[in-house]
Parts: sequence; structure tokens; C-alpha cells
Amino acid sequence: MPSPLNVRPLGTAIGAEVLDLNLADLLAAESLAAIEAALVKHEALVLHVPDLLPQQHLAIAKHFGDPEVHTYFPNLGAGFEQITVIDSKLGDRADMWHHDESFLPSPPIVTMTHAQILPPIGGDTCWTSMTTAYDALSARMKQYLDGQMAWHDMNGPMTTALRQGVVTHDRYVEVIKAGQRHLHPMVTVHPITGRKALFINPTYTTHIDGLAPEESDAILAYLHRHCQQVQFGFRHRWALGDMVLWDNRSVLHNAILDYKPHQRRMHRASVFATASTSS
Repeated sequence: MPSPLNVRPLGTAIGAEVLDLNLADLLAAESLAAIEAALVKHEALVLHVPDLLPQQHLAIAKHFGDPEVHTYFPNLGAGFEQITVIDSKLGDRADMWHHDESFLPSPPIVTMTHAQILPPIGGDTCWTSMTTAYDALSARMKQYLDGQMAWHDMNGPMTTALRQGVVTHDRYVEVIKAGQRHLHPMVTVHPITGRKALFINPTYTTHIDGLAPEESDAILAYLHRHCQQVQFGFRHRWALGDMVLWDNRSVLHNAILDYKPHQRRMHRASVFATASTSS
């Protein structure tokens, strides 16, 4: 039987690491359940697994739900289509605060990224707890946000990518035509913990439904500043082979782009809820 996980907190609001992890026991049901419990508690969880194989990465992802075959990024190919390759040499970047794919009707619930190639310096990733950020709001602001809905849209980031030469015009038109846009509650309830969390981000959230533009812009600007306060966050300095799992339902992340001209390559799996995991 696998030994209990040795979990050490890394931040006051979010983040922990698993110490002395036995890779041979990683895929045992007890180990996966313990990893899930630690992730739910800490919202972002670091595993030190330099020898992790793609099939093991995929098995962990399948424990949480249905791994995504990503629309935009390349993957590892036959049998591993759900393992996405995020490579700076291909122009891939995520240096903005965001939930993964919040413009979808049902965004991924968990994302897990495994470090393959790292720059000699830089390339950290930051996460911020949107549950802790919500808890820190005033009672009057919580009351104001209750029942409010906001639009999440892929168009803005694609326009930025076009201007920066990261995507071609044909690709830009293809994505815009897809109309990836959805309305979500600004405050959500975590299905396991019952904690409330803000569900907005400066990358995809365009405006609050039904508000005048000036009011929407002012409220969102305040909330984005509020959520990015350092006491709500955790910053990870990657080592080769680290894998970080985070709860996309309640966490924003930002991969800092401070390592040019060096390469940073990650393998990522994002997981959608199944009927059992969404209940």
C-alpha cells in the first residue's frame, strides 16, 4: 500500500509540494486520491517527478476527468493527443493572468503542466487564489457581485497575438469565426469545498453583463487589481521534471515571460469535468 503523502505548504493562501514522492506508487488509487485531496486543499500542487512518462501524465489527468485534445496547440501525437506541447520556440506564451479557456461553456477543472526544457534563469509561473481573494472582499462588494454575470471571450487575446505576429491572419480569422464566447457567473461555488471564488480574469473577461461600459470597466479594474495582491498568490521556480497541478475552477495563473532568447517547453494536460466530477 502506498505511504501517505508528505505535503508541505508553500504559500499562506495557495500552493504546496509533495515531498519524497515514490513514482512507483503514483498511479495507485490511494495515491491519486491523496493527490486530489491535497490539490483541493491547496489549489496548486507541485510534484517533483523528473522521470514521469507521458502515459503516467495522462493517467493522472484521467483520474480527474476527461483530458482535452487542445484546439490550438500541438500535442505528442498518436496515443497522446491529450498531452499538449507548450513551447516558447513555437511562439507559445501565457504571460497574462487567466483561467484556462474560460471562454468555453464548461472550462477545464484541472490543469497539470510538466517541465521538459527550462531556461537557465527566469520562466517562473505565478498562481493566485480566487477563493482567498473573494473572502477578502467587503460584505458590500460580495453583495453587489451576487448574481452578476460576465462575458468571457477569446477574441481579445487573438487580436493581441495577431498584432505581435504570433498567429497568422488566416488563423486569427478562423478563431474569431468560431465565436468562442460565454457568459459565466462572477462568483462561483466550488463543487467539493463549497467555497465561493471570483471567476473573472483580465485576459478573457470583457465586461459585466447588463452594466454600462464605464461601470463594468471600473468594477473589473478594481477586482483585477484586488486579485493580484501578493498575499493571495504563490510563485514557483521550476526545476526540470516538476509537475504542477492547479484547480482551474478557483485559480488564475501567469507564466512570466522573462527568459528570451532561451527556450521553455512544457507538456500540459487540461481536464474537463465528467458527470461524476462535476457533481
